[in-house]
Amino acid sequence: MWNLICGTSLIAMLGVTVNDDTPPKSKPSVSVEFCGRLRHGMMAIGGESTGTTISFNRTVWEVQLHSDADREFARQHHKKTVVITGSLRRVSGIETKDRWIIDVTKLSEQDATKNREGVRMAITGNLRTVAARSGRAASMAIVSGRQVWPIDLSMNSKLKIAAESSVGQRILLTGILKPTTDQASRSQPVIKVTSMKQPPPEPVK
Repeated sequence: MWNLICGTSLIAMLGVTVNDDTPPKSKPSVSVEFCGRLRHGMMAIGGESTGTTISFNRTVWEVQLHSDADREFARQHHKKTVVITGSLRRVSGIETKDRWIIDVTKLSEQDATKNREGVRMAITGNLRTVAARSGRAASMAIVSGRQVWPIDLSMNSKLKIAAESSVGQRILLTGILKPTTDQASRSQPVIKVTSMKQPPPEPVK
């Protein structure tokens, strides 16, 4: 397992589907740490792009920069490997059906001794089973709001047993984004789970 940037643990978050590039006003619900190749000043059909992307393998997500300092960092690190920490959300567009956008909270250069290219995620939500379909066995997912995240529990048999006994319950899991094997870089991410536990109680409103 590779180390988290700044040595901090990811905050449990889970994205919701929205129809614009404005970050949601509510507390974000999926946190990510993405180490990959940054590209800045990108254009897209219909203007449906933040203008900045980060990529690893065939996974390409957009990056929403919120300060002049972040934009200057992106300009200076165009086509370089960096580490981005932030919250992830999905946007439905006109020209592009699904877009994944990271709202940046921190940018840094890659430390090759600590940061391997890839994506780590932390999600809080309810576990559920996904019924078997033609050619596919039954599986599991974590759900929060309107977002469903397929999960892979193959790394640890104890995790699988714990998950099966926690169906319907609210849990916090961390994991690694499985590299996509198709050309559709905007397809639904699958999370390879590395840990799972009860989340802290929600604050009383």
